Amino acid sequence: MSTDYGQLRQKAKDEVNAELADVKDPFERRAAAEEIRDQAYMELAMLKQERKQLIASAALYEYTPQLHERFGIERLQMKRLAMDALLGLEDREEWINPPAWPADRVKAAQKAGIPHLDNVVDRGAEIAARYEYAEARRGAAVTHLEAAHEAVRLAGGRVKVAAMERPDFDAVRKQARDEVLEQFAKLVVGPERLLQLAAEAVDRAEEDAADLLKERDAALNSLAFYTTARGVYYSAGISRSGMTRAQQRALGLPRDASVPPRAEQPAAARAAGVKFVKNAEAKLPKIAAAYEAAEARRLTAIEIRDEAVRVLHAAPHGWSRPQLTEAIGRDHKVVDRIVDPEGTS
Repeated sequence: MSTDYGQLRQKAKDEVNAELADVKDPFERRAAAEEIRDQAYMELAMLKQERKQLIASAALYEYTPQLHERFGIERLQMKRLAMDALLGLEDREEWINPPAWPADRVKAAQKAGIPHLDNVVDRGAEIAARYEYAEARRGAAVTHLEAAHEAVRLAGGRVKVAAMERPDFDAVRKQARDEVLEQFAKLVVGPERLLQLAAEAVDRAEEDAADLLKERDAALNSLAFYTTARGVYYSAGISRSGMTRAQQRALGLPRDASVPPRAEQPAAARAAGVKFVKNAEAKLPKIAAAYEAAEARRLTAIEIRDEAVRVLHAAPHGWSRPQLTEAIGRDHKVVDRIVDPEGTS
């Protein structure tokens, strides 16, 4: 009789939920969820090799089109397990599709020394059910563990993180600027085409920077509000006052308002809906460097664009301000500042 794996997984989840339902203290719930998770990991580790051997033996010696359903997995996963065993490869996760079945699976299995185990399908289904049950318990425990982490932060706790990298932002900006200058130096085009290319480069860099700024501030605020990290602004490439402003924005505070004391920040951030970003200590330096590079590209492209605007405006029968405004896709005030920075006309 086939196992209803959906029902089995739901039963495991319900049991974990019931075990943790009465544990109200977030610190105790986190510890209890960690214990269930670790127990499930141990069960999975104990069953992993036997499950693989049984499924491989069944797939090679007693294959049927719907055999994978007996083990609660997809057909492709069953094939991966069988081909790993057959070819002597361990955990080939890079396989999107495993090699084709051999023409004679039984002969290939015998040649590889894979035994045809007694009652292999029923035994494999029994072990698979235990495996899926443990996996479902692990998943449910992890869900509770993540919720407990959030509750711990709300209760005032901070997650411990390792020291963060501090990129050489000056070098990052210089390299990005040099790349843009080199790219445009190679162009052999007239001022009209140059203006078009420069305006497009400004737009691209501006879009990149806007997206990266959101990611940077999300990681920065997660670290500042929810972790033990200090001097976060160094890894973000900004000043201390810049970080304070990012925190004010995240909490919905005006510029003249004070950020809550450090001990009160986790609760204040959670109440304001600030998200905890996993592994933010590793992500922030990379995101910040990418943002600074995008900003450097934007500023450099603006210099090139503005010079092209001035050239076209000053040329005999030069372009009018409305023409230039349309060409760069900006407000007319931008062109006004470029061609008449003193505001004399």
